Amino acid sequence: MGKDKYKVRNWQDYNRGLKKRGEISLWLNKEVLAGWEDNEKGSNRGRPCVYSDLAIETCLTIRKVFNLALRQCEGFLVALFRSLKIDLPVPDYTVLCRRASQLRLNIKSLGTSSKAIDLIVDSTGLKVQGEGEWKVRKHGAGKHRTWMKLHLGLDAASQQIMFSKLTTNAVTDEQAVEELPTVIAGSIKSFTGDGAYDKTTVRKMLHTARIKQIIPPQKNAVINKSGKAFLRSRNKAIADIKLQSRKDWKIAVNYHRRSLAETAMFRYKTVIGANLQARSLINQKVEAIISCNILNKMLQLIKPQSYKVK
Repeated sequence: MGKDKYKVRNWQDYNRGLKKRGEISLWLNKEVLAGWEDNEKGSNRGRPCVYSDLAIETCLTIRKVFNLALRQCEGFLVALFRSLKIDLPVPDYTVLCRRASQLRLNIKSLGTSSKAIDLIVDSTGLKVQGEGEWKVRKHGAGKHRTWMKLHLGLDAASQQIMFSKLTTNAVTDEQAVEELPTVIAGSIKSFTGDGAYDKTTVRKMLHTARIKQIIPPQKNAVINKSGKAFLRSRNKAIADIKLQSRKDWKIAVNYHRRSLAETAMFRYKTVIGANLQARSLINQKVEAIISCNILNKMLQLIKPQSYKVK
């Protein structure tokens, strides 16, 4: 059986939107300029901060969009301010590195409705340091490669990233979503994830939050006869799969929309990259949130409207 083929319905608008993503039209709005310098008097001893958190976030966002190192980001901003005749200081690269660890950022999901969302969750790996795949395949690994794990949750309707968590590769998928209902503002109607989330902790968390479970049980799973309420959805899935087939069950519960999460991962690695630039874990977490906010903003420019070719 061949792979399904899709065509883009709004190709002209989508084509213009893709080109617009590459337009270099830089400006800083009045709110950013007005809040560039930190005018708040803190209660801590020592010299007060020169730059606001908004200024640091803006600089790090520009850095990530253009894939710059910290020194090149500083030089880029100096040239930008000079060309725009903005009489404001530019943070030093050491200030950007130090202040990044102090930022407390949240995911900015744009254009989402206030209704309950269908959440799709998945994870992927991001390299911190190490050699490329070609070098390892051709000449073997010369040094140990390290990587982090990025967990994403997106709204199935808008494809906006609603949840992001960067962890070490020792953290499992179910551990990353244990506090999911308290992290996302608003209500979650359903949770769709692969078999890695078929764990007792996840099932119990979803049942307590009254979230519909769309998680395929393991192939050798059997019905649990303990009568626990949070396992009813899993037991029903096991029974339905035995009556039909795993493929028919996935179609019936619309499980295949989980591919949207894989598309989001592909979008992240294509636009942002598969590597993390920061070295400390706390700065890497800030970098991941900024990257997700960039993708959410870019997705607002244009989104393809695809349909299946029969």
